[in-house]
Amino acid sequence: MYLNCKKIKSNFKFYLILVLFIYLLVNFNKTNLVFAGKFYSKIQKTDSSEKMFDSSQKEMEILKFQIDDLSKQKNSILKEIDQLEKNLLYHLKIKSKKNPNESERKSSALKFQIHFLKREKSLLKKQLYKIFLEQIDLEIKLRKILYSFKN
Repeated sequence: MYLNCKKIKSNFKFYLILVLFIYLLVNFNKTNLVFAGKFYSKIQKTDSSEKMFDSSQKEMEILKFQIDDLSKQKNSILKEIDQLEKNLLYHLKIKSKKNPNESERKSSALKFQIHFLKREKSLLKKQLYKIFLEQIDLEIKLRKILYSFKN
């Protein structure tokens, strides 16, 4: 049983180099070219940056969903305001056609309805303003996240 030492040393070196090459291939930070507008840029991918990218994409999706939800709320409030304006116009027409023989009770009820509709309209406009502000705030957050990806 005679073993050739030169053959063992050369095989050992070959396998060692092969293992090191595979290790470096797997664990080396990979760079990818990413198209960003007119320019290509290199982004180094690491596990932490991929996790950060995934979490920020989830955050972007949540923000987009919230913005869509706010726009739906805004549309429903606008429809409600339109209905209130139509109702208010109807009551104002009734008030303008008022008979002098009508009772004081009916006229005071009509005044109360008009006052209530105006108040409800102003409350809806305030709510609409708050939704606009919240939507703008979410859009700014979304732009900041998108801007952080560009840099």
